[in-house]
Amino acid sequence: MPLALAALALLFAAPALADDPPLPQLFRGLVAEKGEWRMEILEAEGRGRSMRGGMAVTLCTDNLFHEARQRVARRGDCQVRLLKDTPDEALVETACADGTSRLSMKREGTKSLLLQAEINNSRGASTMKARYTHEGACTAAGTTMRFDKDSDACRQLRAQVAQLDPDKSCARAAQRADCEARMRAAAEQMAAMCR
Repeated sequence: MPLALAALALLFAAPALADDPPLPQLFRGLVAEKGEWRMEILEAEGRGRSMRGGMAVTLCTDNLFHEARQRVARRGDCQVRLLKDTPDEALVETACADGTSRLSMKREGTKSLLLQAEINNSRGASTMKARYTHEGACTAAGTTMRFDKDSDACRQLRAQVAQLDPDKSCARAAQRADCEARMRAAAEQMAAMCR
């Protein structure tokens, strides 16, 4: 999943950098900035893992854009170049101290993009192809990421939530009440990702 999130951050953070480069033409007329986007991973490969289709996640971008912009602004060591810029296609190259990435985006319609990312950094090389489709306003308040409730990811999350035991985990904590509250909040957040 880190590869998918990295690609998403690249998708939305690169055009958000000041006015250098300018917002790719591809984004003009496309629903952007706010709402839910469904990301279907078509292919992903890197760090010894490979995936062909079968994974989808819904992302509420209301807060994600803001976080991505802050992260890029804090880094300050990245240079972004717009290599191709047409109304239907964009190619963005990002060079940072720890590596480079190339992000190719193609418009499929007024609400969908096909994305191909190539990332080379200190952790190795990774690639991903995904389709992003805008689905409207965010439906799950406070949840940035949501998986299909019957997916493998949700089965794994439900198993993790079942294993969480604040009484055992916080038995030796100096601030036991705070520890238990954090554990309950984490369990609630994990469960919200599968509703």
